[in-house]
Amino acid sequence: MTERMSFTIRRALLLPLGLLLLVQLALLIVSVFQGQPLNKCLFVGGVVLVLAGLLANNLLRRIELDDEGITVCRIGRRRRMLFADLTEVEAVCLRKRLFVTLWVDESFLLLTNAYGNVDTLFQLLLQRVPSGLASDEVQEVVGNPPRHNGNIIVCWFAVVFSLLILCRQSLAGCWGAF
Repeated sequence: MTERMSFTIRRALLLPLGLLLLVQLALLIVSVFQGQPLNKCLFVGGVVLVLAGLLANNLLRRIELDDEGITVCRIGRRRRMLFADLTEVEAVCLRKRLFVTLWVDESFLLLTNAYGNVDTLFQLLLQRVPSGLASDEVQEVVGNPPRHNGNIIVCWFAVVFSLLILCRQSLAGCWGAF
């Protein structure tokens, strides 16, 4: 028996997402202290809440693999499928995003290449899936998963853009005091 392996969302996404939350929180604090209009503060506060929820969801998401099955953990949800119960395995790659679907009758789990060490995750998954369920096409697609960095790049742009807004608003507040 092998040990249980756990896979989490890539840190390359979590870092800029956390920084974006901090910058937006700073922008909210500066807006409140400067007495900005209520609708602006509410908007930035809403962005902070959405980002906090998104970060918490991504920090707590994980996939656990063991010899008997796979468990997908999210906030408030935990779904487990046993490999022996699987009825079908599908995979599709769309614009560098890999989606692997594990089916047990009408129930399914959807896995993506957003997780760290995704090569090992999918390699171990293919080893544990009953023979004959993963077609040659699925094995080929899953055997060499692409790296999707689009969300990471967009998140870094949002951090830079938010920092520019924060700097401009902070400087405007400082100059307004003189």
